Amino acid sequence: MTSPLQLEDNAPWRRRFRGNSLGYAYVAPQNPSRGIVHASLQRPTKRIFAWDTTSGHLRALLPRSETPSYGWLGPSGDYLYYLQDEKGSELGHIVRVPFAGGPPEDLTPELPPYTLRGFDISRNGSCLAFDAVYDNRYWYYCISLGPDGSRSAPQLVFAAQKETWACHLSCNCDLLAVKSTRRAPHSRRYTVLVFDTKAGDQVAELWDGFDHSVEPVQFSPLLGDSRLLATTTAGGALLPLLWDPLSGGRRDLPMPSAEGPILPLDWSPDGSELLVQTKTEEHEGLFTYDLFDKELTPLQHLPGTFRGRSGPYHTGTAASFFAPDGTVWAQWSDAAHPSQLLSLTASGPPETVLPVGDCPPGRPWRSVSFPSSDGVPVQAWLGLPSSDETPQGPYPTVLHVHGGPSGAVSNAFDATSQAWLDHGFAYLSVNYRGSTGFGREFQEKINGDVGRWELEDMLAARLWLIEEGIADPDRILLEGGSYGGFLTVWALSQEPELWAGGVAPVAIVDWTMNYEDSSAAMQGWAHMIFDGSPSQKPDLYRDRSPLTHAAAIQAPLLIFQGRRDSRATPRQMEHFARKMDALKKDFTLVWLDGGHGFTNAATAEHLQETHLKFAYRVLGLQGPDED
Repeated sequence: MTSPLQLEDNAPWRRRFRGNSLGYAYVAPQNPSRGIVHASLQRPTKRIFAWDTTSGHLRALLPRSETPSYGWLGPSGDYLYYLQDEKGSELGHIVRVPFAGGPPEDLTPELPPYTLRGFDISRNGSCLAFDAVYDNRYWYYCISLGPDGSRSAPQLVFAAQKETWACHLSCNCDLLAVKSTRRAPHSRRYTVLVFDTKAGDQVAELWDGFDHSVEPVQFSPLLGDSRLLATTTAGGALLPLLWDPLSGGRRDLPMPSAEGPILPLDWSPDGSELLVQTKTEEHEGLFTYDLFDKELTPLQHLPGTFRGRSGPYHTGTAASFFAPDGTVWAQWSDAAHPSQLLSLTASGPPETVLPVGDCPPGRPWRSVSFPSSDGVPVQAWLGLPSSDETPQGPYPTVLHVHGGPSGAVSNAFDATSQAWLDHGFAYLSVNYRGSTGFGREFQEKINGDVGRWELEDMLAARLWLIEEGIADPDRILLEGGSYGGFLTVWALSQEPELWAGGVAPVAIVDWTMNYEDSSAAMQGWAHMIFDGSPSQKPDLYRDRSPLTHAAAIQAPLLIFQGRRDSRATPRQMEHFARKMDALKKDFTLVWLDGGHGFTNAATAEHLQETHLKFAYRVLGLQGPDED
């Protein structure tokens, strides 16, 4: 049984959207009294705050009109750096503002607008490097930074046509490490390239063969130490290694007592230990690894998810990291509890570093798995509206598919899922083929065959939900944004009789038009996943576009789309809307004046309210009382 639609102002689901929400936190290694916090604090929008770690005081660093998703603090805590774009378009310039506050300073006025795919500042604070994507190239620049706040013009180190991501500077700024697909451009298996930042010459490459991927993580924090912490899949699972690009010395770091892939996150300030994260389908763990004694020590914490990175393109500052005094600070959440920053040790319970405000507790998730059509097991996270683990269904059900497709859903807090559970829906989030963390074959299965295996896994999830007595087969809704938005509309067009409706906050509905209008970085990604461009694979781009199959869609569909989105672009959605209107389909399109992500909590709450009203309408459920 669903509950009546809860639209009252103090409804628990609304309070979860409005409560304090932590995005990430970071402390300047050379000035530990200064940090930054990305959070919404009694405000509808996540903002970047200056953090006095001694007093705990938080002060907004930017005006309300500036709401970047990611910002980076210089190692001495002198400046905040971020990509200034136009209302979330993800196209703009790197700017900086003083920690004390002030107007933004454009660091690259001579460059055209670009998408950022890498950023780092050397530990000694003398250099900034970034990967700017424009004109169908990946351009790597360095900017010299003076102790008096002076800076140089950006100096080009190198440029690449093949997908090349990430920036990692050595402590004294003489080396730059990146990850490149030039050896395997169609599979996104990386090789590590290292360059001399002054001469621009390539000094070394680390490549474990076509069947494997090697990626940089972080240079040693010690002056004069050129060792690079990296990962490789050569052993079958993700493992860390140390590599010196100058001497060629390499030390693989097997950790046999660890379970699952091992992701290194950070060096200790003295360079003697590593912070590593392990992941299985059901559990995550944080450990310290002593590089001299080769001992792996578990840190004490509750089950849940730890955020490993502070941003998608800057792995030098992890959201779980060694604080300057050598303690471990980690960002944790689970499905029922919002994110918070904890201090972890091997001997005692976690202590809260950054508390969050009051938030109604949510319902837990549990890991489940089921075979897909080819027998491959697929993992998913299940939430039930009942507190009893035994299903009391069948329930109306939301089948959620995440974006990416690189990435995976984990046991982390999600206000959206909890809103569905509050209203009596079951909720299943599927880590379909293409998701990371389940092996190379699982991740790469979709390359050159976009949509096929993802849909097979979604259909297997639907069948499992019905066979387990969880889902009412006539009341299963699809939900997903970004690539998950594509999959939502794609599934509605390919298996139209199986779904009661679809909700897609941003979606790709025509791959060719989207390729033509999207950023250069997005074009590089599409070229990889389709194994070619629209001119090279016109039939595949056309066939895998929901616009081509719009006439087959039967279920009602709701889409939110950003006018300034450079990933899921506006023109293709305009064409789709006209076609759906001509076909007289039950289709609702809501335009937002923003980009690909919705950082405003008020907007997210409004979207969820609209989603709930849509679901109650199409499923014929009890809505709010009307006068």
